[in-house]
Amino acid sequence: MKQHLLYRQNLLNNAKTAMRYNLCLIAVLIFGGCATTARTPLTPAPAPVTVPEVTEPAEVVEPIIPIKPSIAIENIEDIEPKGDRLYELLQNAAVETHSLRVRALLDTAAHMLRHRFVSEPNTAAKWTATMRFTLERYYAISSRAPIPPHAPLATLLNTLPESVVADLLHHPHYRELKIRVLAGQADVPIDLTPEVMAYIQYFLTEKRDFFERSLSRSTAYLPMIQTVFREQGLPLDLAYKAMIESGFNPRALSRAYALGMWQFMYRTGLLYGLRRNTYIDDRMNPEKSTHAAARHLNHLYDYFGDWRLVVAAYNCGQGRMDRAIARSRTRDFWEIDALPRETRNHVPKFMAMVIIAKDPTFFGFKDVVYQPPMSYDKVVLTEPVNLRLAAECVGTTYTWLRHLNPELRRPYTPPAMRRNAYTLRVPKGTGAKFRANYAQIPEHKKIQLIDYVVKRGDTISGIASRVGVSSADLQAANGITNPRRLQIGQKLSIPMYPHAKRVSATTQTRPVLQTKNISHKPDPKHYRQINVTVRTGDTLWGIARRKGITVSHLRAWNNLNANHPIHPGDRLTLWVPKDGTSESTIFYTVRTGDTLWGIARAFDTSVAALQSWNDIRSPSRLRPGTRIRVREIAD
Repeated sequence: MKQHLLYRQNLLNNAKTAMRYNLCLIAVLIFGGCATTARTPLTPAPAPVTVPEVTEPAEVVEPIIPIKPSIAIENIEDIEPKGDRLYELLQNAAVETHSLRVRALLDTAAHMLRHRFVSEPNTAAKWTATMRFTLERYYAISSRAPIPPHAPLATLLNTLPESVVADLLHHPHYRELKIRVLAGQADVPIDLTPEVMAYIQYFLTEKRDFFERSLSRSTAYLPMIQTVFREQGLPLDLAYKAMIESGFNPRALSRAYALGMWQFMYRTGLLYGLRRNTYIDDRMNPEKSTHAAARHLNHLYDYFGDWRLVVAAYNCGQGRMDRAIARSRTRDFWEIDALPRETRNHVPKFMAMVIIAKDPTFFGFKDVVYQPPMSYDKVVLTEPVNLRLAAECVGTTYTWLRHLNPELRRPYTPPAMRRNAYTLRVPKGTGAKFRANYAQIPEHKKIQLIDYVVKRGDTISGIASRVGVSSADLQAANGITNPRRLQIGQKLSIPMYPHAKRVSATTQTRPVLQTKNISHKPDPKHYRQINVTVRTGDTLWGIARRKGITVSHLRAWNNLNANHPIHPGDRLTLWVPKDGTSESTIFYTVRTGDTLWGIARAFDTSVAALQSWNDIRSPSRLRPGTRIRVREIAD
């Protein structure tokens, strides 16, 4: 009994001492200002100090123990504090023993301080000591949980003048309270555990360079990612999952061969429609992979119902997360002990990244060069396009065009599939320019497609060898996964790329004759007029083919309509070059090893034109000794 009375007497004496001490201290802080302290640069936070929890009776709160001031108080004038509302609030907060009433008093004082900082910014330095006192009282009564953004302390810390912030940066209570405010701004759960606090320090020291590079890239992709997440109903701060996965690098490749900004494994990517073939890997497509990641995150949340578990399952897999929960018999991430080390570290790393990303300047990232948001036009392609030619068409570099289209595995776009046309991204405002300029590029410089009908005995490798392309290109262009399943009569599209070897036709002199407007007669300086008498059995098509012109030219030059027949004895007018160009240079005799693609390149024309002029339905039917037309007479 005596010990109990003695304990109560000690508590009373402590409370009286606290009241006398804090009355003097508050008067000095409110009206006396403080000595100017040196502004020191931001330094890494010290290791978090664990404050032991004290078990107390249900309705009794232990009195607040006075905290010694961290500034010198000598030589400060004694100013009468009577009548100042802020002084009275902090005075009562210093001696009050009930935590809820203390918080209410401090919240009101925080509102008043915020108003003074806003209305009297020139006198902000006067209130620095008062801020220190307020922060110490807040720190003494509060838990270590995130502070909601609407809380008075959060609004106060978010509106502090720079001069006050500079004086508080080295104050441990300010730093921890500011971190709790930043954590409270996140729309995903943030737990301020020792692991999270340790990883904040880790990213400020050992991984500072990585974090700075990631911040630099973040602004290029965050607007797009957050737009997708907003559409999918996801928390926007999950966008920083791409920072811990890849540092916002679309080409990032892990040791486990996870690829892209969202680090999809190949099979997981297939589940969400991310294609991979000879030409592209959609895991490196920022837009497509972000849509896939959003669907995957939504699926995981529907299954686990906790964003901590979602972030962990994204790293280790849904099945492994399920087994770890079952083995540990808990759904509290921090209590699950059956997870791999990488996953146990993954969640606190993510939380630490979100906190730092909320205010990088506060943590010392002041010289980051942020990339502008990615902006581009989209061009739907109906044929494969060489990226170097495309870059010339829009006036940019090949490197930048590859940067805009990181999913491309080749220096050209894939063939336009029957159901999946490829969309090329070009610099903003250059879409129309690309279409106009690309239309002017000579056919022999473009990538071309030729049709091929599979015959009995054909194989993928055999067809590829005959036309001069790789088996992989041929399979990818036609979506063939099993080369043994070719069917007789199956129609294939064969891509012919500019890097293909040239055939013997390259030794021929390239013609310059082109057709632009057949309604006009050719230039008399370069062409001469001749007359042809129609013989029995002649047709317009036969005459045109013999003379190396088109039926359209014959009709235009002789005023013949589509229904006008010709008869033996009719005289037709046509034009041939004056320079001696004759049928021997308008026609070409196929040699061993020739391909339509090689002949087309040699004579500045296209495979499609050769097929049309010579009624060639299958390129494989090209035989040595065959005489084909390779020129078209021009205006």
